[in-house]
Amino acid sequence: MALFGVAAYFLWGRKSSRPEGEGSSIVVAPEENRAPEARFRVETPSAREGGAGLALELSSRSGGVRSLRLNGAQFRMPATNPGNRDDRRLDIATTEREELLPLRVDLRLARGGQSVAPAFLDFRGERVNDREARLTWTGEGVEVERTVRAVRPFTLDVVTVVRNTAEGDLTVDHRLPLYHYVTRDQESGGFMRQGWEIAEGLCGHGDDLYREARDELVGRNPQDALAGRARFLGLGNLYFLSAVVPVGADTRCRVFAEDRPNSEDAVGSVFGGSLSWPRATVHAGASQRFEALAYFGPKDRRFLSAAAPGGVLTDSINLGFFAMIARFLVRYLQFLFGLVHNWGLAIILLTITVRLGLYPLLAPQMKSMAAMQRLKPELDEINKRFADNPEAKGAATMDLYRRNNVNPLLGCLPLFAQLPVFWALYTTLQTSVEFFHAPFALWWQDLSAPDPYYVLPLLQGVTMFLQQKLMPPQGMDPVQAKMMMYFMPLFLTGISLFLPAGLALYMTVSAVLGILQQRVYMVQMQKLVAAGAGTGGGEAIVVKPLPSTSTSAARK
Repeated sequence: MALFGVAAYFLWGRKSSRPEGEGSSIVVAPEENRAPEARFRVETPSAREGGAGLALELSSRSGGVRSLRLNGAQFRMPATNPGNRDDRRLDIATTEREELLPLRVDLRLARGGQSVAPAFLDFRGERVNDREARLTWTGEGVEVERTVRAVRPFTLDVVTVVRNTAEGDLTVDHRLPLYHYVTRDQESGGFMRQGWEIAEGLCGHGDDLYREARDELVGRNPQDALAGRARFLGLGNLYFLSAVVPVGADTRCRVFAEDRPNSEDAVGSVFGGSLSWPRATVHAGASQRFEALAYFGPKDRRFLSAAAPGGVLTDSINLGFFAMIARFLVRYLQFLFGLVHNWGLAIILLTITVRLGLYPLLAPQMKSMAAMQRLKPELDEINKRFADNPEAKGAATMDLYRRNNVNPLLGCLPLFAQLPVFWALYTTLQTSVEFFHAPFALWWQDLSAPDPYYVLPLLQGVTMFLQQKLMPPQGMDPVQAKMMMYFMPLFLTGISLFLPAGLALYMTVSAVLGILQQRVYMVQMQKLVAAGAGTGGGEAIVVKPLPSTSTSAARK
């Protein structure tokens, strides 16, 4: 299946020869009678940290981008064999067919209702310097110039100028497209683990952010533009983004996806989108300028914030429902990394901080657990007496709580209060590109990949079991308690086997800290039990035999 997927990738994704009219909305570029292709290399400035940046190749065929290689040690892909000396920089350009090249010049030029230029242009070009390339095309009273200039790490200034050098008005329709291809194998990732390469389409338009995955985009008409002025268009995955941002123009955003081949047996999908400018009328001797910023790189908040005015591209990072908390955790995690210069150590320090910060919320839970432990003899007697009558057992239990002024829900409320923080922390660790190929120690050389020897997941399971053993859940019957003691550690261990090592590290450290906190709780709980805490009024709970009663009396 994997080999078939790779073959299909080249047949339909990178080298699709499917003619127009077979359900595709993408016009196929001609191959005959074309000038030889030339390529021009442009490289962005490098960031100070790790030399991260972008090296791209611009094609004379439609002015599109052939390759987008990321510089920096973090983005070097593993060698397929020890003797591999090929360029191992990650290339986030995933399409090779001319009609699917990102940033290709997509113009419709007409004079008097008649087209004056082909849909696919063959440019002449020059590499101005390491940071800039310029392409030109001339024909039928029209000059088209495309300039690509590197301005910041991973960021390009893309300018297209159309000049009318003949008599009569020229109408110009201009789009700036992006394309991305992903196979089903890349989307699947692995057992119980979503692949980081699974793609989505993004469009910031008006005050809204549109974000959809393949299944929703496949049914969308590629010609339908979203309402509202576009702030940016993006195609991305978990860690990387390709995006274009209009500069000083009222543009519209289109985004769609097509399965390849277009059938139930599709082995991949082409994601596409474009920014479209309003139709322009260019008078004789005049020109029309279209400008945009293009970003091709990691979903790193530092680079995204600097890429475009207002930091609009930071919206591409999906931090989930508790994004406000997650953003704070990301900044704090980066601060910790600045101190220790190791993302694994930063995760450990973050986990310790979160545990200590949430400790005050656990005081009500600790009091409730002390009260429940104090009532345990009477609860055991109720469970024994009404083993065959759940309704009577529930009524007697609630009566016991009422008489002793104990609210078992107090033990649950702190857990609910912690959920937003833990969920935001989970999302932060799952979506942070900083962990991509980031080493920790020993064999943990990629915190975005699963632990190769499953040490962290197994250690996590053992620590969770010890937690349950030290302080089993109160108020449960023995069968439920036993299930919680064995099932939950096994279940979470099974999930952790396939999670990124960064997440597994967090969960393991959190479980170890949980045991230490458990010991503290037990000492403090013994003091609370001895003092009679947990009864609401501060009085000790008096343990006494359950009075003889009938089932009906127990219900009162």
